[in-house]
Amino acid sequence: MVVEIAIYLLTLFGSLSFVGAVGNSGYLNSGFQRGFAGVSTQIVSSNFLLNYTNAESFIRAAWEGQIGLTGYIFIGSLAALAITWASNLYNYRQAII
Repeated sequence: MVVEIAIYLLTLFGSLSFVGAVGNSGYLNSGFQRGFAGVSTQIVSSNFLLNYTNAESFIRAAWEGQIGLTGYIFIGSLAALAITWASNLYNYRQAII
C-alpha cells in the first residue's frame, strides 16, 4: 500500500512538472487542456511503473528491509526527493532542474 502511494505521488509530481513546463511554453492554453494532460500523464506513468517495470518490486523490497541498510537509504532518498519536489512545485510553480 505504501509503495503504491509513493509511486502515485511521484508520478503526480512528474505530471505536474511536465504540464507546467508545457503550459509555460505556450501550449495548453485552457484549464481543461492542462487538467486533462496532467491527469492522463499521471495515470499512464503510474500504470506503467506499477505494472510493467520492476520499480514496484524494488521499492517494496527496500521498504520491507529485504535489501538491508542500502534499501533504507534508498527509501530515505526517495522521500527527500519527493519533499524537495513538492516544495519546488509549491514555492516556484515548477520543477527546478
